[in-house]
Amino acid sequence: MGICFIFLTIGLLKNVSARSIPEYDLCMEACGEDPHEDDFAETIKVDACRDKCNYEERNRCLEKHKHSVVQKRECWKSALDRCIVRCGDYPICILSTTPHALCLEMCRYSHTPPMQ
Repeated sequence: MGICFIFLTIGLLKNVSARSIPEYDLCMEACGEDPHEDDFAETIKVDACRDKCNYEERNRCLEKHKHSVVQKRECWKSALDRCIVRCGDYPICILSTTPHALCLEMCRYSHTPPMQ
């Protein structure tokens, strides 16, 4: 019984350790924590890094689903949603008189599929 338990435990540990962390999550983590709100230079750097992660994730998704129009549309929508969720984080949005309008427009411009 003890040997069975040991093999089961080792098998479960191998399964858990074999699961990979999605590239998007690794990229976002590499961008670092949110900087102090007064540090605009660092905030812009972190935001640019996170935007790059979103673009890369969108492009990976589009490449993975290049033969499915429905899935490609979902890739664009997911990228747009990720951008909108972060909208309040952009310094330009915080400083703007209409904070979210400009940010939302930037997201739509960046993450709307091209007309075909």
